Amino acid sequence: MFCRQLPPPVSFKLLIALSLFSSLSIVQAATFTVTTLNDSGAGSLRQAVIDANANLGTDTIAFQAGLTGTITLTSGEIQITDILTLNGPGASVLAISGNQASRIFYATSAMSGKALTINQLTLKNGIYGGSGIYSVGSRLTVNQCVLSDNKEAGLYAVGGAVVVNNSTFSGNSNRYAGGGLAIQDAPTVVNDSTFISNSAGDYGGGIIARTSNLTVNNSTLAYNSAVNWGGGIASYDSTVTLNNSTVFGNSASGGGGIATGYYGNTRVNNSTVSGNSATTGGGMSLAERGASYTVTLANSIVAGNSAATGKEIYRTPENTGIFTSLGHNLFGESGADGLVNVTKAATDLVLPGAIATAIGDLANNGGPTQTLLPVAGSLAIDHGDNALIPAGVTTDQRGVGFPRIVNTTVDIGAVEAGTLPPAQALIESYYQTILGRTPDAAGVAYWKSETNRTQRLGLDIKDVFRVMAGIFFTSAEYLNRPALLASGEIHLLSTGDAQYITDLYRTFFQRDPDPDGLSYWTQPLAEGLPRSMVLYNFVFSKEFDGTMQKQFGDTPARSEDATIGDFYRGYLNRLPDDDGFAFWQGRFRTAQCTNADAVRAEVESISNQFQAGTEYATRQRSPGDYVSDLYYAFLRRGGDLAGYNYWVNQISSQSATRDQVRQAFVNSSEFQTRVSQIIDQGCAP
Repeated sequence: MFCRQLPPPVSFKLLIALSLFSSLSIVQAATFTVTTLNDSGAGSLRQAVIDANANLGTDTIAFQAGLTGTITLTSGEIQITDILTLNGPGASVLAISGNQASRIFYATSAMSGKALTINQLTLKNGIYGGSGIYSVGSRLTVNQCVLSDNKEAGLYAVGGAVVVNNSTFSGNSNRYAGGGLAIQDAPTVVNDSTFISNSAGDYGGGIIARTSNLTVNNSTLAYNSAVNWGGGIASYDSTVTLNNSTVFGNSASGGGGIATGYYGNTRVNNSTVSGNSATTGGGMSLAERGASYTVTLANSIVAGNSAATGKEIYRTPENTGIFTSLGHNLFGESGADGLVNVTKAATDLVLPGAIATAIGDLANNGGPTQTLLPVAGSLAIDHGDNALIPAGVTTDQRGVGFPRIVNTTVDIGAVEAGTLPPAQALIESYYQTILGRTPDAAGVAYWKSETNRTQRLGLDIKDVFRVMAGIFFTSAEYLNRPALLASGEIHLLSTGDAQYITDLYRTFFQRDPDPDGLSYWTQPLAEGLPRSMVLYNFVFSKEFDGTMQKQFGDTPARSEDATIGDFYRGYLNRLPDDDGFAFWQGRFRTAQCTNADAVRAEVESISNQFQAGTEYATRQRSPGDYVSDLYYAFLRRGGDLAGYNYWVNQISSQSATRDQVRQAFVNSSEFQTRVSQIIDQGCAP
């Protein structure tokens, strides 16, 4: 027995303080739930924000499970005046539209110094400054959002601070500066994000930074444009740092990729600037308007850009600023460095051939963003300097699973040549897609060892990922997936059915669901079909098989071995242990060498022993869970709602025992086809 030590007496002064405190009104955090796509009224997003503004303190807005589609604003912008977290159900399933008539969110000056977090939403078709989000002084965090087709900047922040994680800015525009993101006096960090096809009528098609510190990590800016300077990024009197990032295919009059000026300081580390175009400074243009600056490059590719003057980098000759190459950069094309009024370091390289001999096309090479992967034999490979890698950087642009150093020496540019083994890459992907986080090293090591062990046993490698997904999708971590907050606060995102289906598509098919597919799967969930039944349909679908075949080739298992794996997975939700697998395999193979009746008897006996075993009993499965397990173990699929309900009702009404239901599954024609395959397999060689 544990004894609790009594606390010391409360002092008289403390009692006085407590009594005074109790006389004050207590502010409590609240959660408001959006239940309709209507613009206003009860259950609307607008009303939820109004209520949150009125309730001083840290509030949360959530969305009712199954709510999908677009909230179209017809009453103007939504103003936010107090600390708030908006937890969307997923950017692919719920959008908020400004209706091309108004801004979407306006964090007013009342938010100065206060936290605003927006998670997993699409913000589109807004107009006016900061048409997706306009923040005045707030501490704004944007996680896993899409800001698209907004006019006058997707996000505009004046003062405060901004953090953007795992988000996409696409098709936004601005008549002036900063098509995707515009910041002024607002320190900003962008992580693992994409800026694509944004435009500006003046400066900074993708991003403009004014009197701000901007850090861009592991991100891609592609196909953005500006009429004047800085197709990808423009900065004025700002400090801009790029780490492990790609600037590709952007265009402007000056500085197709990056333009820095007005006392701006820019540092480019382990990044790739290629395929950009301009009149001057195809890759980078330095201080076009004649002010002082410092620009520093290290371990970076600035090659394959185009311009009439300064194909790669152009510096106006009258400027007094400083350009410094720290070395180990790769410049130019076809033997020409493409540099005007800047000087290379002794350890810099000039590409002797075309850009295609150094890097490939912009593509999905793993990780959350598209990248330019070094090709075989590239001059970028192993020619960086490990000492120039910024402190704390351990991966390339693609993130966990893609180490920053391969073969002892870092490559030049944003990504390392060479790829992870397919199994490890897929393990990393499951952590990112299902749990929304980078994997821990111990977790990766465990699943890698399980992959190796499963293949050694002669089982289908797909079973590893079926089991892994089954564990991840039912974990508390997934069901209450944490938002990515810069402040260190933990907010939980309730994973609704629409997000669940979206995550299944992304995990197993590596694509988002089409509207019909989303509706097809969410409907039975709303009517009571367990999520597990839908999961089982996905992991035995033809599309999943095709996706896995592309990565691993054909990985078949003998029929009896596959059945053992089915029983472990279906009943115990795990992979076979070595000794257990050998024991059951021995029994099956003895029967296979005897006759068909012996095989049938073992199928009945072995499945019964799995069901009657202590390990399965400790799982304490409900009738619904039990029926789901039988579908998974015997039929390699989930059931439809009618079939599921039928078997659950048989057990719940005591019309059949659990074992009688198991026998019905064993004797089904669907499973007996598999029994015939075990018989036909014959004696193992």
